Amino acid sequence: MAQKPQTCAEINLGNLLENLKTIQDHVAPSRVIPVIKADAYGHGAIPVAKAITNNGFDLLAVAQFKEAMALRNSGIANPILIFGRLLPHELPEAVAAGFRISLFCTEDIDWIEKSTLGQPAVVHVNLETGMGRVGVIAENDPDFFSRLTVSKACVWEGMYSHFSTSDEKDKEYAHQQLNRFNTFLARVQTWSKKPAIIHMANSGGLLDIPESRFDAVRTGIVMYGHYPSTETSHAIALKQVMTFKTYVSHLRSLPEGHPVSYGRRWVAGKPTRIAVIPVGYADGLPRTMTNQGEVLINGTRFPMVGTITMDQTMIHVGDASVHGGDEVVLWGDSSAGSLQLLALAERINTIPYELTCGVSARVTRVYIGPHSS
Repeated sequence: MAQKPQTCAEINLGNLLENLKTIQDHVAPSRVIPVIKADAYGHGAIPVAKAITNNGFDLLAVAQFKEAMALRNSGIANPILIFGRLLPHELPEAVAAGFRISLFCTEDIDWIEKSTLGQPAVVHVNLETGMGRVGVIAENDPDFFSRLTVSKACVWEGMYSHFSTSDEKDKEYAHQQLNRFNTFLARVQTWSKKPAIIHMANSGGLLDIPESRFDAVRTGIVMYGHYPSTETSHAIALKQVMTFKTYVSHLRSLPEGHPVSYGRRWVAGKPTRIAVIPVGYADGLPRTMTNQGEVLINGTRFPMVGTITMDQTMIHVGDASVHGGDEVVLWGDSSAGSLQLLALAERINTIPYELTCGVSARVTRVYIGPHSS
C-alpha cells in the first residue's frame, strides 16, 4: 500500500551515528561531546539523545537548564553540560540531577556556596578568549580562580572556551584565541586543583584546528551532517541527517502575465504550470527564500516562485511530469537525488543551523534507522 503524502522532517539516526563515528575516528584520542541544544538543532533532542547514549557517547551538552531537565525526565541518565548560566533557583535541582554547570564569574560561585545543596556542584569554567559573549574575564575578575580552587561546594571538572571564527577560511583570529587559552592553561597546570577535561574545538575547530581538540571536542552541526560554512575543509565525510519533505497538494495552469503570490514578485513569462506545496514560513521555510529556493521532485530541481507565504509555497514546474501527491524534497536526501542544506543556506545568506532549528513543531519528525522506535 502506498504511503500517504505528508509533510515531515525525516531524521535518519543511522546517518547521525555514522557521522559521530567518523568524527570520533577523526579526533581520537579526544572524546566527543555531542551538542543537542535547541531540540538537537531541530532534530528532536530526546530521540537523538537516546540513539547517542546507546552507542557509547556519555557526556552530552545543551544550552539551558530546562533542556537538560527534559532529557533527564525522559530517562537519559548521562552527565549533561549546560552552556548557559544557571540562576540561583535552578541550582539545587541542577546539582541533584548531576548536571555540569558552566561558571562565568565569581558571582556564580557565590550562588553555589549559598545554595542548600546535598552535594557539590560539578562545574566547567568558560574562559573568555575573544568571543565576547560569556565567560570568565580573568583580568576583570581576579578572585575567581582563587575562590574556585578552595571552594568545597564546587568540583572543578572542566574548562573550555569558544571560537568565534573557526568556520572562516582565515584562521588568524581563531589561533589568537587558542593562544590565549593555552597561555592560561599553562598557569592552571601549576595549580594543585585543576580540571580533568579541557575542551575548545567546536565543529569548525575539530575540522581545521587540530591543536584545539585537547581532551574533548564539542560536535554540533557536523554531527547532523553539515559543514559549518563553505569556508571550512571537508576533512571528514558527512551524511545529512534531516530530510525536510512535503508533497504537491495542487497543480494549476496560469496564462502568460499572471502574477504569483503576495506582492506579485514573480510573473509567468508564458503559459505554464505551478505546483503548490503545503509548507510555508510557519513550517520553517524562510520567507527570504522567495524566488531563491529550489526543490526536488522526481529527481528534477524546480524553482520556488513568488513570495513564500505562511502555509504554502509555489513551485514552477512548467510542462514537466509532476502530479498531485508527488514527493517534494526541500532539503536532504531521497532515492532520486539530494539537496545540500549548506548550499541553500549560502544562497539566502544564512547558515544550516538556523534552517534546521527553524523547522517548526507542526512538522512531524519521522525517525528511521537504529533506535528509531
